[in-house]
Amino acid sequence: MACEPWPTDGLEAVAHCPYCGSAERTLAHKGVEDWAFGCAPGQWNYWSCGRCQSLYLHPRPTAATIGRAYARYYTHAGAGGSGRSGNWKQRLRNEWWSHTLDTSIQPRLGLPRALGWTLAWLKPHIAEPFGLRQWAQAPKGLLIDVGCGNGEKLKLAAQLGWQTLGIEMDASAVHAAQAQGLHVVQGGYESLEQYAGQAACVVCSHVLEHVHQPVHLLRLLLAALKPEGVLLLSAPNAASHLRQHYRENWRGLEAPRHLAIPDAVWLKDWLRDQGFACTQVPSFALETAIESERIARRATDVTQDDVAAAKLLLRRAKEVRPENDDMVQLVCTRVVA
Repeated sequence: MACEPWPTDGLEAVAHCPYCGSAERTLAHKGVEDWAFGCAPGQWNYWSCGRCQSLYLHPRPTAATIGRAYARYYTHAGAGGSGRSGNWKQRLRNEWWSHTLDTSIQPRLGLPRALGWTLAWLKPHIAEPFGLRQWAQAPKGLLIDVGCGNGEKLKLAAQLGWQTLGIEMDASAVHAAQAQGLHVVQGGYESLEQYAGQAACVVCSHVLEHVHQPVHLLRLLLAALKPEGVLLLSAPNAASHLRQHYRENWRGLEAPRHLAIPDAVWLKDWLRDQGFACTQVPSFALETAIESERIARRATDVTQDDVAAAKLLLRRAKEVRPENDDMVQLVCTRVVA
């Protein structure tokens, strides 16, 4: 991709950190390419903010041209795994989550509760989706998923009794979600303005790092909540222990789609300043480590050697502190005075 630069008239300078507004910065990663998906041209520089330690692109694609980076993006076609193997794995996951959370998520195997103990061996192998526990246990109401993709989370939340609404910019993603009977509208996060104070739960999963004005998005997320509502917010963590190891090969960079990556400590402090209590949920780092191994080889396909190297790295890692988790995953609720 390096031989094809991003059009110069489609770039803009970033004089201040998109999160805290500071002009103090140092160059963190130079000449990063779209090694994650190989569909966006250009070489990119990430800068580290001297005040809040976030990472951000300078220069970056303009809002008018950033769509070029998503022209052959990976997500938003159909839903879920296909074929017998994919269906079996999904049923097994759903069965484990159903027994763990005392609910019923379909499709599943249908084991009686008395036999739930036979699934205990699955625990180290199945990562619980961030938010699933809250959806299963919290009082139900309107759930808004901002940047919902093809609607996988909406589908799961609807099963658990939520009234769901998705907001998504990508037309193909909207079509895929609507084809499953989900209520999804096409548009940017600004659409949240019409739902102020209405949501019992707002989900914003890996959207914050994609937008040009992340603090504006954060304010709209909080404003959409009812007084007792909960925000489920996730994003890559600029202070990730995997970034410290893989550096420019860290999967969390994803240039140039990841415009500004927050620091976990700053993000939690900012939310607390807005009157919200935050509980950080540990993330599952194996997938990121495997992809980072692939990127380091400049390869397009993951090998068993990548998987083995990633697992070895994580086994050897000392206990990771929350501020250095690979992803920051926050459950945020308003503090009652």
